[in-house]
Amino acid sequence: MNILISGLNNYVGRRSVSLMADEHFQVFAVTRNLKLFQRRLFEPSRAEVFELDLIKGEEGDPLPLPELSAAYYFTQVPTLADIVNLKLELLCLRNFIRIVKKRQCVRIIYVARLTDKTCIEPVLELLEEFGMEYTVVLKESVVGRDALIDRVFKSMASQSVIFYASYYSDHRFQPFGVHDFIRWLKQVLHIRAFKNRILEIGGDEGFSFREMFELYKKLGLIEKSQRIMRLSRWMVRVLYQRSLDISSSDYAELSRLMQSGQQSSNSWQSEMPFEFTPLSQILLSDR
Repeated sequence: MNILISGLNNYVGRRSVSLMADEHFQVFAVTRNLKLFQRRLFEPSRAEVFELDLIKGEEGDPLPLPELSAAYYFTQVPTLADIVNLKLELLCLRNFIRIVKKRQCVRIIYVARLTDKTCIEPVLELLEEFGMEYTVVLKESVVGRDALIDRVFKSMASQSVIFYASYYSDHRFQPFGVHDFIRWLKQVLHIRAFKNRILEIGGDEGFSFREMFELYKKLGLIEKSQRIMRLSRWMVRVLYQRSLDISSSDYAELSRLMQSGQQSSNSWQSEMPFEFTPLSQILLSDR
């Protein structure tokens, strides 16, 4: 199968150029800035990657792509809840659909965050406008080397004092590994019942942020010598907004994740059995 991927600024999109290809999947990808993408890679790419700005679309000479069996689009914007970001996302998605349809492809997997659940309707309308056979995937937090949670915990552990507020530290979520997610995304293509459906996916183990941080320490992935100090919620937010070594868009995504009360239903399991890798194994193996 020839597969086209877009959204390489997205963590899972970036990892997919290394993890998705196999004897059955020949992977192609597009990215706005090829040199920047290559600098951010920490593992060998197994995809043929082309430079293309989806805001402008396929102008001039067409990309040297073969006929495609399917396409994966990883959301290009930090959130769909903002009208400016949503309009940009729809423009890029529209141009991406035009590219894949020129290559005789109508099957697309659109991947967004579970926190985008209430904003997904315009995306569905666009996919239906073009007559695409779609599956919309709303994911919980994906973990692994260089994932958002990984970078946040390592940045926190580099400080002598860990500040926390129960509102954030006790918030529960369903993390799962990037290798599992890529494997799951490939299986979804073969389930006819998933066409024109929205699927939610989260890990089968629930963790609070405090429990996840303790697991990192137990596994020896971060230092254990920090002092712990409890503060008010607003003070913790202000301190970490200034001190965490992450981008503003990453901080905004972290904030949405920590304040979201949504849980993944994983209702797809009755139609596609799937075994998740234990989180401790994921964290130790993906280094």
